[in-house]
Amino acid sequence: MIRRSFEKSDNLAEYSLTAATFPAFYRMISAMRFPIAVEKVLDLRSLINHTADAFEEPTDSPQNREFQESLLAAIHSFGIENRHYSERLLRLLTVVRGLHYQHTIESRDAEQRLRAAHADNRRARSHSARYGIYALVAMTGCAVSWYAMLQPGWPVKLLTLSFAVLALDYFHSLPKLDQERDTYSRELNEVLRQRITDLNWRTLIHKLSLILGYKQIKGIEVFSHDDGHSEPRRPQSLH
Repeated sequence: MIRRSFEKSDNLAEYSLTAATFPAFYRMISAMRFPIAVEKVLDLRSLINHTADAFEEPTDSPQNREFQESLLAAIHSFGIENRHYSERLLRLLTVVRGLHYQHTIESRDAEQRLRAAHADNRRARSHSARYGIYALVAMTGCAVSWYAMLQPGWPVKLLTLSFAVLALDYFHSLPKLDQERDTYSRELNEVLRQRITDLNWRTLIHKLSLILGYKQIKGIEVFSHDDGHSEPRRPQSLH
């Protein structure tokens, strides 16, 4: 899974930050507790900065200017006054906004596609079950006629065989349709589980500014130099 890839990878910089990987990235950053390994900090910085450098600025509009002004005010409220840092962080948050928008559109489209496929599957299953029963009843009637006749002709035999084949075909399709239904249900549940509806901008500003070294908080260590040989220490939680 993408989320596990982000959390377990030894080199986060190998991954691309896209609309598909955005939910895992956002949840990882939101839930992050410091200190974390220095290697992970460096990989996160590489991933974030590479994504920001490749990002194309959105077209200028009153809505975008209002959004950026509100975010810039929030950035300054966290004590980040360095102009380069605040502008860089603003660019990163604009990237996050764009990725979240793409993620929302793709998630909505995926949900609609899966719900439509689920509805088609339900209709197909109902069709197969209904016509399978019809074919079975017809086959039974032809079989009774066959055995009731002293010398049944080939039309009766052909009809009996034809209805038997139809009934078998309709009923044989039901397990496959059930498997498809289960697959669609799992995929839909995953789409809904991965969906990010709202962003906590203050948490993003807080965590990203610490990861990127744009601010420091007394008593909070962003990364640990623990090499695994020293005694473990209790990490400080950062909310």
